[in-house]
Amino acid sequence: MDVVASSGGQGIQANRYIAWTVGEPFVLTYHGAGYAITQGFHQPASCGMAFVGTSNLADWGMSLFPNPTDGLAMLRFSPEKKGYLLAAAFDLLGRPVFENQIMANPEGSLIDASAWPPGIYFLLLQDPTSQASAVLRLVRL
Repeated sequence: MDVVASSGGQGIQANRYIAWTVGEPFVLTYHGAGYAITQGFHQPASCGMAFVGTSNLADWGMSLFPNPTDGLAMLRFSPEKKGYLLAAAFDLLGRPVFENQIMANPEGSLIDASAWPPGIYFLLLQDPTSQASAVLRLVRL
């Protein structure tokens, strides 16, 4: 695979060497106690997941990528939750682009935004058991 990178870097922290390239294709993600390491796919924090307001689902360990997206986005969450999330997406005017979609795969539930016009969308996620919710920003290129 070829890599077209706009930036990257390297560093050492806690005796661990870390190197990254922005623009490299996704390869694999490892999850551990309180951390996630994604090998091969890196985005600056400004392009990553953004909670809108306060999240009641912070303990679900959610990640949404790529964000911004030109079509498909992947939602991941902690497999320890042993549940699913209900999802709905809305444009900036509050019009739904989809509702009541079940996100049941913690390793990656796909969100198909390929038919959405470019813009900013809000992804409402809700745990049907506890009624806890979170709203994520998703940018469609």
